[in-house]
Amino acid sequence: MKYLKLLIVLFMSMAFSAFAMSSNTKLTPQQTVINFIIDYEQWNEVATQNLSENIGFQVKDEYIKLLSKYCTQSTRRIGYDVYGQYSLHIANGEKILSTKKNDQEVIIKTGVSSRFGDTDADMDYFEYHLVLDKNKYLIEEVYKLSKSGKKTKTL
Repeated sequence: MKYLKLLIVLFMSMAFSAFAMSSNTKLTPQQTVINFIIDYEQWNEVATQNLSENIGFQVKDEYIKLLSKYCTQSTRRIGYDVYGQYSLHIANGEKILSTKKNDQEVIIKTGVSSRFGDTDADMDYFEYHLVLDKNKYLIEEVYKLSKSGKKTKTL
């Protein structure tokens, strides 16, 4: 049983690491955001599973790999400890609502039905800021938008 658990841990770590380290060259800004959402949700699921089963998943290390794949490098990153039953980003729920491009960056706004809203119409909104770096789009920052328009960093 001990060896089976170890094999599961090794397989999950290798699979997630390979997934997080694959290239995102030549993706559109929208594809980059969609792929980030998918990978982020997967990271959240495995991190949450680690809480209940202690599978040896290195939450912070895997988060850094995820950011290395999709984001510009920054020493001011947060968020590796923000995971749990409800993922911040949901692959089958978070939809791109708008894309704005200016000289230096692309801003993509997404929305997802709020899990904590009072009605089905309540939405959570995010704003992804991307820059073109060496022929690929990288996320510079992700903000959660409040109803008043205040932006809160999530990475």
